[in-house]
Amino acid sequence: MNVFVMKDGKEKEQGVGYLDDGTMIVIEDGRDFIGKKVDAVVQSILQTSQGRIIFTRVKGKAATAAQGPKQP
Repeated sequence: MNVFVMKDGKEKEQGVGYLDDGTMIVIEDGRDFIGKKVDAVVQSILQTSQGRIIFTRVKGKAATAAQGPKQP
């Protein structure tokens, strides 16, 4: 999905965008793309009483959990 990153998120390095229907899109590692459009891959969807939140990551970036621990 193509998302315009509007602002930073609550967690470090997150960016936030919105779909036309108001659905919030949280982009992992999206903070560096504020003010730009990015291709994002959906990781999960959370349904809340206020609507849906879609959690994504920037396409082409490996998921943090898949990278494993950093080596010293």
